[in-house]
Amino acid sequence: MINSVLALGFESDKFNWSDISPLTLEQKEFTENCEVEVNKAIDSNISLIGIYLGNNIVKAASLIGAFYSIDAASLLGKSSVGQDQLWIENATKLRDLLRVTRNLKSDQDQLLKNSLGENSLGALKSINIATERKTRVVLVGPEAIALGFFAMRGNSKIKDYLFIANTPHIPAIIEAHKYMGCKIIMNTKENIHPLAELALSVGILKASEL
Repeated sequence: MINSVLALGFESDKFNWSDISPLTLEQKEFTENCEVEVNKAIDSNISLIGIYLGNNIVKAASLIGAFYSIDAASLLGKSSVGQDQLWIENATKLRDLLRVTRNLKSDQDQLLKNSLGENSLGALKSINIATERKTRVVLVGPEAIALGFFAMRGNSKIKDYLFIANTPHIPAIIEAHKYMGCKIIMNTKENIHPLAELALSVGILKASEL
């Protein structure tokens, strides 16, 4: 039964959790002591953990694409419809990033730092601890989905405890989900606040328990 949520990495500005969800929410940033914080939360009966790292599709694709022989343009697909200059800039950035990440597959820490940034190390620890303790984790946004993909490459048994809140229709993310095979809670194209996306996803999961 879901009655409380720990949200890691989310910004709460311009969003009031109680407007959408009656569940208790605890918010924390990613720190060097993520393991301690997650264990404390689970010990205090937190029901579910939400993970958010950002909406940067280039960063997400640079991690996912490190494990595939797919060019930058194909990984991005039609991610910037009607914004040709933005698409060109993103494709160029991704191409350059892939040259780095594809050479770092044997160095987990450096691969994550160069693709998703410093917070991804704490986020990965949080996912691993939560799923090891059989606590459900909802991934919100392209970067968190990419991290979930990376986590599953290290341990496929966590699949039953990983959920994707809402999937962006981007080839890189589609490839990641093909590998992951975990449940996508929503499948919309709406761009909403990450905490709202988490709240709606948790509400759907809670309703499915009734």
